[in-house]
Amino acid sequence: MLKIVVLSFLALLLVSVTSTPLVPRDTFEVINLEEPCVRQGGICVRNEDCEPNNLVTLHVDLCPVQRHKGVSCCYL
Repeated sequence: MLKIVVLSFLALLLVSVTSTPLVPRDTFEVINLEEPCVRQGGICVRNEDCEPNNLVTLHVDLCPVQRHKGVSCCYL
């Protein structure tokens, strides 16, 4: 009887493991502070994480190293 229970448990475990494939974790990126932005009193954040009225609106890019990641200088 115990063998049947153990084998049934192992069979169910095998089915559940094979039916739910591993899903990779979402990755995240660290956004570094950049001196030009910090000197203006802001921090570099993703564009969508900064409210439009808090976006630093100078004609100079204050987060130039991370601009390609969609990062801008934002007041908090």
